[in-house]
Amino acid sequence: MEKDEKNILILCTGHPYVTDSGFGFHVSKVLEKMKLPENVDLMEVGGSAIMIPDIIEGKDKMIVIDVFRTKDKPGTIVRLKPEEVPVTVNGKTDIAKFQLMSTLQQIKLSGKCPDTIFIGVVPKDTQTMSSKLTPEIKRKIPKVIDLIIKEIT
Repeated sequence: MEKDEKNILILCTGHPYVTDSGFGFHVSKVLEKMKLPENVDLMEVGGSAIMIPDIIEGKDKMIVIDVFRTKDKPGTIVRLKPEEVPVTVNGKTDIAKFQLMSTLQQIKLSGKCPDTIFIGVVPKDTQTMSSKLTPEIKRKIPKVIDLIIKEIT
């Protein structure tokens, strides 16, 4: 790794068996087949990003791939800063996002928290048990991959 290259982590999160909640998982499967630069690590962690603070800590940059329930219509691609990530949806806490944000806050205290960006889509269906994405969300994978490549180069 060259001195000016950042140590980057792509963290794909979500539940692969709950329709659009598996978006991060499906993106990770595409990224696994690509030749990523040596300074980029890829991890697919399901909903348990809280378990890996030691992997996050000390990275220069982290890109989190997931679904984000913003006020935009389903299928909208979003790029969010940590403070923009919706942790509460319709009055209910998104536990996985809450835990990830808490983990990032704890790492910040050590001074070793990576510059973090969140990329994903607004989901259409996060209730149906299925390993398949809805067609309108699946169609967004190539554009999200393009955004990720822009972030790491």
